[in-house]
Amino acid sequence: MAPSEFTHALAVVDERLRTAYTVALSLLVFAAGAFVAVFAVHGAAGLAGTSAVLAMIGGLGAIVASRMLVWKRTEIYDEIILSGFRHVGGAAIARHAADLISPARRRMFANTLERFVEVAVSNQLSSVPLDRHRVRELEPQMRGLCARVRALDVGVDPAGMVLLRRLITDGATSPLFSVGDDKPDLEHELERIHQQLGSMPVIQLFPAATTEPLRLAA
Repeated sequence: MAPSEFTHALAVVDERLRTAYTVALSLLVFAAGAFVAVFAVHGAAGLAGTSAVLAMIGGLGAIVASRMLVWKRTEIYDEIILSGFRHVGGAAIARHAADLISPARRRMFANTLERFVEVAVSNQLSSVPLDRHRVRELEPQMRGLCARVRALDVGVDPAGMVLLRRLITDGATSPLFSVGDDKPDLEHELERIHQQLGSMPVIQLFPAATTEPLRLAA
């Protein structure tokens, strides 16, 4: 997408978000007033109660819609970061990029990926359909990626963190999982993530269950 297309997409999502928040607030306030009327005006209790319930359902629906729009906006932020057009979106993109490379995010993504490796290697039960065979084959590479992301003294690029998050969360497109078609090869995707994370000095990484160091270089 071109910068102008990203700008337009963000404007549309932001407008819909404002509408969803306004609708949710209005309906929830109306529902609260209707519930009060149920106890204050006994003669209209039935109508007030029905109105309150309908307004509450509508308000909750608007909240759900707003959460979906927030997810859509995050996807657009990610695409902007991957495209390199970080001047698009202004401070919101800067905040999103800073969050992606924050220590908390780096630990969370690394821990999640490492947990998937441990599940596959030890053949534990899992609620997600991991491609266990491929994960076991690439265990050293995956543990090496975990170690790199955890090395907080070494900087990473937000674009690489976007790809890492998609690897561990997107069941439809991630080669980490055994469902879906036309997925990229897992080894190729790990290499792509390393490339997008940016350059780094050669470091010694020690994956679990091995005494041999894994050397990674940009």
